[in-house]
Amino acid sequence: MKYKESPEIKYPERTVWLKNLIYLGGILIVCNTLATIFFNLTVMRYTRFISSVLILVYYQFVLPKHNKLFFFAIAAFVLRDYFMISYEDQENTYLFFTCGFIAYTLLTIKQVRNLLRFRFEFPPLLAIGLFALISFFILYVLESLVQEYFLNVQTSYLFYAMGTSLICLIFVAIYYYYRLGNLRSLVFSFGVFSLMISDVNLCVAYYLGCTSLDIPVRVF
Repeated sequence: MKYKESPEIKYPERTVWLKNLIYLGGILIVCNTLATIFFNLTVMRYTRFISSVLILVYYQFVLPKHNKLFFFAIAAFVLRDYFMISYEDQENTYLFFTCGFIAYTLLTIKQVRNLLRFRFEFPPLLAIGLFALISFFILYVLESLVQEYFLNVQTSYLFYAMGTSLICLIFVAIYYYYRLGNLRSLVFSFGVFSLMISDVNLCVAYYLGCTSLDIPVRVF
């Protein structure tokens, strides 16, 4: 049985701000795609960072009644994109993975708190758990492919930490959609899967030299 969540969007003006955010996102996707096609790596990374800053500013100062945990998660993504600019420096590599871990963990905590008001159901967790095992296997395979390019073993630890936090977020997102089954939970799940696709493509594009994947990284 699915439960309907009481809508958070209670005022028409909030719907307008959310639609404007969609338009902003579309513009940023175009800008990032053009930067990826026509400019060098440095410009691509700065474009990504500036895009993240604009989303954070819009969320904080334009969109009314924002969630603090979600704000801090976006802020962590902004910092991650900042450290991506000089990713080749060892310290920035560590901070990149650390900020990713923090962002995914905050989003997971936020959704777990939303799920606590619903009755726990065990059966769907079996299927979701199987999906999680497959995700961990993919994480292991991906790490095996790029491990030789890591600076040291600490990078592998941080890679697994961020990857594990993302898998936990995927687990929660699927269960969140199962319990609510509404548009909001569907959009959240799509967003989480987009983050996963972006991170996997980024890893392959950077470490294995598949530059054709840079555009999916920016789009998702």
